[in-house]
Amino acid sequence: MSENDRGEEDDSFWEEGSFVETLGSADFKRKERTFHMRHDEEMNFECRKCGRKISAHNKDWHAGMCDSCFNKAVYGR
Repeated sequence: MSENDRGEEDDSFWEEGSFVETLGSADFKRKERTFHMRHDEEMNFECRKCGRKISAHNKDWHAGMCDSCFNKAVYGR
């Protein structure tokens, strides 16, 4: 029996370089429209770090940051 079969968490899920955000059902319902959008659609928002224009997708799924700030915050690059 593996660790996962015993109900223990898979540590690789939490390794450095992963971004996980918890959403309740109401939050997910509100954000699901933008899930499959491209990063250049509905550029009506600003990055919360640098102020660049960002898409609705980035606002909802990249913690309100442009790709550059998001990659720096999450991946350190």
